[in-house]
Amino acid sequence: MTDDSPSPDQPAAGSSDTPPPFEPDRTVMRPRDPQPPADAFYDGDGDDGDSAGDSAGDPGETQPLRADGPPPPPPTMTPADAPSTEFAPASPVTTAIPTGNDGIPLGGFAGEPPAQPGGPTEPEFPMRASRAGFTGAVVAIGTGLLAAAVVIAAVRARSDGDLDWSNYGIALAATGGLLAIALLGALSSRKTGGRAREDVVTWPGVVGILGVAVCIGIGIDDDGNWVGYLIGSVVVVLAAIGYVAARRAAFVVVAIAGLALIYGLAFDDFVADSIGDGHPEVTGAVLVSVFVVVVTLLGWALPSRAVTGVVVGVFGLVGLVGIMLSFIAARYFVPFFFGAVGGFGEEPGGPDGADGGPGWFAVTFHESDVWWVLAFAAVLTVLWALAAAVSNHSGFTILAIAAPAILVPLATAALAAEHPSVWAGVLAGAGGVVLLGGVVLARLRGRRTANELSPDPSV
Repeated sequence: MTDDSPSPDQPAAGSSDTPPPFEPDRTVMRPRDPQPPADAFYDGDGDDGDSAGDSAGDPGETQPLRADGPPPPPPTMTPADAPSTEFAPASPVTTAIPTGNDGIPLGGFAGEPPAQPGGPTEPEFPMRASRAGFTGAVVAIGTGLLAAAVVIAAVRARSDGDLDWSNYGIALAATGGLLAIALLGALSSRKTGGRAREDVVTWPGVVGILGVAVCIGIGIDDDGNWVGYLIGSVVVVLAAIGYVAARRAAFVVVAIAGLALIYGLAFDDFVADSIGDGHPEVTGAVLVSVFVVVVTLLGWALPSRAVTGVVVGVFGLVGLVGIMLSFIAARYFVPFFFGAVGGFGEEPGGPDGADGGPGWFAVTFHESDVWWVLAFAAVLTVLWALAAAVSNHSGFTILAIAAPAILVPLATAALAAEHPSVWAGVLAGAGGVVLLGGVVLARLRGRRTANELSPDPSV
């Protein structure tokens, strides 16, 4: 007797054990062999290759393997066959594309460059493109020699009041040479030039821009603010061109200096008269704080947003320290050297009781101004801490640490605190509480990360 029942290895017709059509997964595997194994694909309807034309209109149906057509997509791996997190080396049949837990390729999406820890040079370039080599040393020495020529010629150009064209011509020639060398470097290939090209563009370009500012000031020799506007505008424009050519932070620093010059002159022309001279230190703190915030926000759209914020933050911190030092000078040194009398917050008088008498130095000092400056410093400290959290740049962290560590002790000296131990105790207690909060947040973040990596509590 013949047993016509199907064998265990052959599924019965119409049974539910018929495997479904495979869905392509273009993220994990990329086919290279145009002839994969014949049993790797299943058409799902039991028909032969002649029915391909009937199902061609259905894009979701897997087509049978044809020798004259394009290779079909690879099969989808089942969970049991899924690879581990360690990717095996590429085989001659397929090439694995590493992806993260969220399915995003580790190298970035198509058209999006991956992270570049080594700088502007792309990682697929040769190693020689990511380093300047001896080019950097040669550029540094040559730039320094030309910079020395500019300084000497600029100092001597008006030593006797009139313009000495022999010295001024050397200054112009050295400045033009620096800019010409930077231009030649910018015209070379960005990819093949790499770091060496960036050094040729950056350092002669930066020193050349500063030389242009010096030559303009010496050549015009006018005390009007319009000269400052001209110098600041030229510096900003040339620095922007240099940044586009090399994408180096040195041009950002020069541009910030030009903006600071324009900003200070504009305040002197349009705002200073309406404010008055009653609280110059507070006015200076407001100017510094506004400039730091505005430049940081404007530079946040640039690829070097962290560098822009850190550089202008250093400018702001130095400005606030200078203001605090002026308070200390007004309290301790000015009365000692100039014999000013009168309490702080009062106008000192002359020898005969009249204000501003001969031989006396009038000083106005308000202790409330110190608190206002501390308040602006506290706002900047919080902003720098938030910027460090967003950008993950340690420069903002250093600014957020240095601001209270430097300004608060200076404020206690300016206020002549009778009990500085009270200040120290309060600051120590507040800092300890904040740091304990940081420890708690770090532990919570670690637990949340562990749960994302191992959703199963038993793992």
